[in-house]
Amino acid sequence: MEEITTADGLRRLRPDWNEVEAAGEPVNPFLSWDWQWSWWEAFGVGLELHCLVVSESDQVVGIIPLQCAVGGPRTLGFGGGVDLSDHLGFLFRPGRAQEVATTALVHLLLEEGAAAAPALDLHYLPDASVALEALRRAAEPLELRQELTQEEVSPQVTLDSDFEGYLTGRLNKKDRHELRRKLRRLDAERPGWSLVTQADLGLEEALDAFFPILRASGPHKVEFLTPQVEAFIRSACRRLEERGWLRLQFIKADGRLTAATLGFTVSGTWHLYNSGYEPEAAALSPGLICVAEGIRVAIEEGSQTADFLRGSEGYKYHLGAVDKPLWRLQLTPPNGPEERP
Repeated sequence: MEEITTADGLRRLRPDWNEVEAAGEPVNPFLSWDWQWSWWEAFGVGLELHCLVVSESDQVVGIIPLQCAVGGPRTLGFGGGVDLSDHLGFLFRPGRAQEVATTALVHLLLEEGAAAAPALDLHYLPDASVALEALRRAAEPLELRQELTQEEVSPQVTLDSDFEGYLTGRLNKKDRHELRRKLRRLDAERPGWSLVTQADLGLEEALDAFFPILRASGPHKVEFLTPQVEAFIRSACRRLEERGWLRLQFIKADGRLTAATLGFTVSGTWHLYNSGYEPEAAALSPGLICVAEGIRVAIEEGSQTADFLRGSEGYKYHLGAVDKPLWRLQLTPPNGPEERP
């Protein structure tokens, strides 16, 4: 077991991180080195890094990225930020999750002694994920107190082999009719509209176009998109573009970009991270159509799932999504203080 506590150590971990990630499926973009490093670059000031690396015979078999506030309560959480990462957990080679979880918990919660042992406050663990089950099982024989609460949903829709099959198989009659009606109206009022991507525009131009559209979507988007958050997303997008995962897509009508989606496609899943549209174009529903076109592209690329990530916004269900729970797991030492939500 090695505990990495410096940015330089995290940087040097990249080859091993990518090797462990590639060994197992599915890949979670929020647990990629690219995402975690971009987050640490942007938000690491004021935080302590505690990245646990479990190895055997000089081969890394698991990585648990953790952090906590400097000078605050000794409560460790996943790296990536609870406001910016939608699915969290840890990385492991196939069949090694239980070993990795047990080794990490013993190291953190018992070897340091009860008085010094930190609590763990772990957010956005997907329902029935291997990581969640491994952590819970590892905690039982160690007599750690566990508190498991559902904190969010991540609506998802299973995709069919073609877009028409998706429409008829995943949408109810009303939602299918409404989407087709909206597409016909856009065709009639903005003939020649198209879906364009960062491949058409160039990455930097696409990013420059995306953020104003996102901010125009409402005060909640403006509040979310601080300069620091924008810098983080730009950095992460550049790295994920290099890996071929980034999907920046826009509805272009009459020469103007009126709606946009930002997502990541990897391991057969299109992850819709954020989206927006220009309010003056709202009557034409460009936001919903942009997401629907993102689904069309995902199907054409062979994706089996569209994951709309955290949040229960109504449009997700109009596009056929079904809730998948996300869990918060709190673990505290048997002799430690009770943790409160």
